[in-house]
Amino acid sequence: MVVAFLFAFGVMAVQFFGLGLDALKVSHAAQEAAYVGASSLEAASDRAPCWAVTGGLAQPKGYADAAICTTVLENLGDVHPSLVAVSVSPSSLVERGGHTPIHVTVTYRQPISSPLLRVFLGETYVATGDAWSQ
Repeated sequence: MVVAFLFAFGVMAVQFFGLGLDALKVSHAAQEAAYVGASSLEAASDRAPCWAVTGGLAQPKGYADAAICTTVLENLGDVHPSLVAVSVSPSSLVERGGHTPIHVTVTYRQPISSPLLRVFLGETYVATGDAWSQ
């Protein structure tokens, strides 16, 4: 019984450590996306931003803010895009001027597979990263 508990505790500890690393990746992805959003402003158009369209994060080509969506996914690594949500403010490309700070929020909802960790954290772990461009 003690061995089973130690094994379950070890699995929980490994996944908990992984959740901490994922939180760091989400924070870094938000910082990089804010930098990219501020440094490579796209021309204003009538296209919807990739982060505001269902499935747009996975296929950002053809949408506005494609560089931001691509940067977020590149920095998060092997995650399914449906588990990631991105919001950018100001959302309109017309409102973004030369020195307007851009606020990017990245939210990642990861399902928890360890039954023991589910007792403490619930079904999913939500990591959120906020960043402002300078």
